[in-house]
Amino acid sequence: MHLSSLNVLGVVISAVVGFVVNFGWFGPLKMYDRWNKALGRTEPLKPEDMPPPAQLFGLTFLSVVVEAATIALVLFAIYDSPSIGQGLCIGATLGIGIAAMASLGHRMFSAQGLKVWAIEIGADIVVASVIGVVIAAFG
Repeated sequence: MHLSSLNVLGVVISAVVGFVVNFGWFGPLKMYDRWNKALGRTEPLKPEDMPPPAQLFGLTFLSVVVEAATIALVLFAIYDSPSIGQGLCIGATLGIGIAAMASLGHRMFSAQGLKVWAIEIGADIVVASVIGVVIAAFG
């Protein structure tokens, strides 16, 4: 697959779905509270301690778009017409093999520990897996 033939609609939709999954992970599933506590904080971050909303959400969404495009490129480099199962497999493999493993050293050298890492990569793996499924569905 060439970059010019990338299904832009599939990438954008999978990025939106990935963004929503991240929101669900750290929002309603309450992983934010566990993550915050694992970081040693007793209170949630205050809005004034965060980047401006446009930067925070804009860059987060951009990162999911790039992730989706990358998964799409890998998926279609391997399969001409991937099934949903193949999309799930490739997404999960990239989530575990690249996203999770790349961040492990960061968490260890920043002394944030395995619990912080597990909470963060749990979302990364689920998002990458879901992106793979959506990309395959939009083949």
